[in-house]
Amino acid sequence: MNVVEVFVEDNDGCAGCSLRFKAEDAPRPVKTVRWYGDDDAGVVCDVVGWSAGGAVPAMVCTIEDSSSGTAALVWGGEHGLRLLPRDGGAMFGESHLRLAPDDVLE
Repeated sequence: MNVVEVFVEDNDGCAGCSLRFKAEDAPRPVKTVRWYGDDDAGVVCDVVGWSAGGAVPAMVCTIEDSSSGTAALVWGGEHGLRLLPRDGGAMFGESHLRLAPDDVLE
């Protein structure tokens, strides 16, 4: 069984977390995702992992999701992820993302 551990330290961009997921496939780099905010409008964002030294590659793999069968797990460095909306919005942080597989764009 392949396991992905997401450990994010509390930081200015997001709250910390410590989570484990069962991976259904091999992790691979990801650069662009569709993120849904509070208004359910999808926003295309560039995504990177974030660590004390700056940007690191963000990764994605397929995980089991009890409500929809599978989901895409996106994670990054010890400070989580940084997302930059392509519509000109401000960069923001997330500890990790759990998305529909179709929302992983590149």
